[in-house]
Order: sequence, then C-alpha cells, then structure tokens
Amino acid sequence: MQSQFIKTCAALGTVGIVGGAYAGDATRFDVSFSDVDIFFVDFAGGGVPANAQATDTADPGRYLGAFGWSNVDIDICWNGGSSYTGWASEVVFAFDTSENGADTAYGLTTSPFAGDDTGADTPDTCSNRQALAETETPLAPFTYRVDASGIVNTGIVSTWNDGTGLRHSECNTADFYFTLSAGIPAGCEGATGSCGEVHPEPGCSDLSCCSLTCDADAGGDPFCCDSSWDSTCVSLAVALCGIFQYSCDAPAYDNDCATNPMMVTNGETIAFNTTGANTDGPDEVGCGSAYEDLPIHSDLWYMIELTGDSTVTATCCNTAGFDTKIAIYDAGAVGSTFDPANLPDVFIACNEDCDDPDFFSSELIATGLTAGQYLVRLGGFQGATGTGDITISWEDPAPQLPDPACDNPGGTTVSQIITADDALTISGGVWCGATAENVLARSYPAAAFGGAFNVSCVNFGWFMNDADSYMPCIINLYKQDAASPLAVTSQELVGTTSCGLRGASGYTISSQSFDSPVAIDLADGEFLMIEVRYQRQLQEGGADGYGGYWGVILADTDGAEGYISCGGDYFGSLTDIGFGDYQPYISLNGDGGDPPSTCEGDFNDDGVVNGADFGSILADWGACSGCPTDLDGNGEVNGADVGLLLAVWGACP
Repeated sequence: MQSQFIKTCAALGTVGIVGGAYAGDATRFDVSFSDVDIFFVDFAGGGVPANAQATDTADPGRYLGAFGWSNVDIDICWNGGSSYTGWASEVVFAFDTSENGADTAYGLTTSPFAGDDTGADTPDTCSNRQALAETETPLAPFTYRVDASGIVNTGIVSTWNDGTGLRHSECNTADFYFTLSAGIPAGCEGATGSCGEVHPEPGCSDLSCCSLTCDADAGGDPFCCDSSWDSTCVSLAVALCGIFQYSCDAPAYDNDCATNPMMVTNGETIAFNTTGANTDGPDEVGCGSAYEDLPIHSDLWYMIELTGDSTVTATCCNTAGFDTKIAIYDAGAVGSTFDPANLPDVFIACNEDCDDPDFFSSELIATGLTAGQYLVRLGGFQGATGTGDITISWEDPAPQLPDPACDNPGGTTVSQIITADDALTISGGVWCGATAENVLARSYPAAAFGGAFNVSCVNFGWFMNDADSYMPCIINLYKQDAASPLAVTSQELVGTTSCGLRGASGYTISSQSFDSPVAIDLADGEFLMIEVRYQRQLQEGGADGYGGYWGVILADTDGAEGYISCGGDYFGSLTDIGFGDYQPYISLNGDGGDPPSTCEGDFNDDGVVNGADFGSILADWGACSGCPTDLDGNGEVNGADVGLLLAVWGACP
C-alpha cells in the first residue's frame, strides 16, 4: 500500500473555490491536451510543465471566475524501479496566474480524480481513468487574475515524484477550460468604506460584495457604485453578501449579549435560563442543523481564558430540558477588546446533539485551542428555550520542556553520516501534516559500536518555520532483533529522554542527553534503534507554524536505514517510499563500554581467572543446571569444574 505521507509532503497548493458564481458576462477559454506524458514538476524550484500551453487572453488584470474539464482520459502508471504505483489523484491541471497580485508559479491546481488514491496493480503497467462529463467549479471571487502579459499558462502534471525520472501517467485526451469573470465596477476599485455602513462615496472596500451589490443581474443597484453608498446599498449588501450586523437590545439576562459574557473558571457549572433572551449571534451552518435551522436561538454568552494549548469541553448534555446548541468563538488575546461584529470570522466549532434521546441537548469538544480568550455561546434549536446547567472545562497545558542540551557528550561519536558536519548536503525537511506526530527512526547494527557502548547524547536534525513555535520532542532507544521496525519481533526500551524545540531559522542540529549514560550491549548481533518523536506540528505563534525533521544526502549508510511514521505504525524505510536521499541526521555521543569477557572461567568479567572466580564455583556447588560456573554443562558444579577452572588460571588471553 502506498504511503499517504508521500502525498502529504508533496502536495501543491489547491484552488480556492466557492459554491456559486457571480452574475455578469464571462469569457471562456479552452485548452486541449492529447497524447502527452505527465511528469512530476518541481514548481518551487522553477520547473515548468513540458506540456504547458499558453493562452493569450489579451485581457491582463482580469479576474478568473471558474474552471472545469471534460473528456479526461488518462493512464496511471507504475514505473519499473519504483516501489509504488502512481495515483490518479496525483494528476492535476496546473495553471499560472497571479493571486492577489503575487505570481502563483503554477500553484493553482485541481485534480479531475481527487480522492482516487489508486493506480496500476503491478509494476511496468498502467491503468486507465476517465472523467468524461463536463464540470464547472467557481473560483473564489476576485482572487486569481491574469498577469500583466495577458497570458495564462496551463499544464497537466503529477504531484508525486517516484524517483525514477519516468513519466507518472499518459494523457490520451483532456479538455480543460477557464473563464474570466465580468469586470469590476469602477466604483469598487480603491473604495475604502465598509459595505455594511452608509458613506457618501460610491462603492465599498470588499471587492466581491461591492461588485455583487452593484450588479443589477444579481439583484443589486448600479447606483451604489455610480453615486454613493446609501442605506439602500447597505440593505442590499446585507442581503446579497450575507453581512452580519451585530445588535442586542433590551437584554433579558446579564450575559444575554456577546458584549457582556459571564466569566467562567475551569470546571465551573452554571445554571441558565434562555427564556426571553435575544438572538444576537450570527447564523451557524456548522452546528449540524445544515440549512434547516441556522440560528442559535435565544443565546447566552460565557467567556473563558486559556493560558496555553488546551482542549475545551462545554456541555449541557442531559442537564438541559430542551433542544440546545453550543458554539465557541476565538475572542483574541486575553484582556483584549472584542468586536462582536467579527463573530462570523472567528467561529471555531459547534455541537447540536449529544447522547440525549429525550431533549437532544449538546456537548461541544474543541481541540487544539491556544492561549487566549474564547466566547462560548449557548442557545436553542428551532426557537427552543428553557433551563439547565452548563459545565465548561479544559485541560491545562503541560509545562514546556527545556531546550535540548548535552553537557557531557563523551569521547566517541557513532555516526552513519560519512561526510563532515560542515559539508553536509541538506536535502530538505519532511512534514507529516498539521496535526500528525512526525516520527523518525534510524537503526544501528552491532558492528557500528564494536561491542558495548555507553550512550550519553543523541544528535538530531530538525526544522521549524515559525519563530514563535514550540515542538516537544521525545527520544527513545530500543534494543531489537531487526533493523526495520516493521520486522521486529523482540524489542526492549533501554533509554528515553525529552526536550523542547523552539522556532529557529532554517535547519538545526541539536544534542540531547540522557539522565545518565545508557549502557548498550549488542553482543548477540542486535540492533539499536534511535527514535525521535517530533510531537507537535502546528503550534501557537501562527496558523502556518510547523516543524519536522530534516535529512541529508549520505555517502554511505553503513548498513542502516531511516524510517518514517506519521502518528501511527511505521510506513517503512525512506528509500521504500521514494525518499532514499532524505536520510535523517541522527548520531550518538558516548564512550566505549567494557565488553563482556569471552574468557572461560572469568565469571566476574575482570579479565583474569583467579580466586574470586573459584569463590563463585564454591557458592554454586552442587546441582546447578544452567549456571555459568557449570563449565562442563552436566547440570552440577563439582570437582570437574574446578579442574577446568585451574586449566585456564591466570590472565585472560
């Protein structure tokens, strides 16, 4: 089975889409592909599809409105020399435009076979996929536009590189098209007034809403872009654009309005009554009622303050006497002033029903919340009101671990990195995704140590893209009977340590010590596996903060491999999943230990057969099956064993 990890780390940016198109004239452009090979293209490195076609729209600056395809007939291939087949979902149309003024570098992609993570059944074969019916998908309005050249380049590529250099797929036929949307009304360009407020100038600051409000075909009025943005324009904008306007009049309770929430401590239970309360929060389709019932009726508001990463539970499950809904919103930093007009933009999660067959009350569990203040909203389904108790609790964050440190590394380094540290060729990092634990492992054979070894520190590579991020890291040492974690039948945890990794620029090598040196003895040919668990990928300090390991190109692996896991069982070696050059940087510091004596009769391993060993024989005298002092192996320690001991008396050879 092919690892989803490959798809995660190789994925390109995907298009922003919406559920419907704007009214107005649109211009369509068609691009056809026939009998072309489909290759992986490194767009980040400046690559360009070999099959790219340039469409001259003669309309620079105009926005794209939609895209689609038809008659797609493609053979998905499994190349000889690759461990896995390509997937149909990896075939994408890529087009080069500008996004909000920045070149997308073919970053705008869409797949006609999205979700089809299958391909050919055997190596050196291909499997056909078809998507013949015409589709159309609207793009996020006023986001993607034709650049100054007036040209839109379109290609068909693969998002996965199998490492063979061969084509991923073969395109028999594929028809692709894109449309340019109607132009922006003049009054919308450069407008600064809010779409939800009256102002004397024409137009408003939101291009999408402004254009829709001024479009007569969509039910708007061109007056709003020609003359001024009056109260009629505001009403049109509210209706056509779904603008939320906050109001809360004559509150029935102290916490009836979002502007005056009740402060709640961790684990506190509060009695409530929603009868007669305002409905001042926005409609929320995310509650599970779909479009059947969008409001959270007669809502009450509560405020909590979190000091770090937490999971919040807000529940009235089986403690409310009516059908309820509970939602949670991000209200910013602790102590900051929150504008409830922004509620639609800071919605996090909602729950409508818990396991309550009588009243269908609610229990909301919101995970991954970071430090800040949050509004909890409690109301009813389809106008229901009543009484009950709500309990709001959260898990306090674990204290952050200290920075990695190795004060006493020892005098020996054991490494499979042949090149010197300052000459390492950085191949790049690998990331499992926004929430999955990134786990790397490397196995060392017994020959790497030459006997027993005391491990003081582990050196490992990592990266983080956000200076304010924090990533806990756990390092485990396992003694096991096979190099690959997938082949292990016997495994023993012999050492563990942990540290905290904080945002750094670029790639970093850190060293982490154990509480005391870990004695490793692989005398029977076992392997030592070093496992580094980068526990968190998405951290506070920025929605895009992530981290993971980085790898280097190795001159030699000395018979060992790197292994990857994304929060579950090991997918396998990095070579097997197409990342043979991405070997993790993991090395050990310590000192050579005293290997066990191979001298017969040296029972205390001091390198000499003497009176101390004779004392061991006397201590075991008599029946003693399996004892090391039973030198002749007859199940009894006696005079015969003394004779054998005297024969090897003295310093061990």
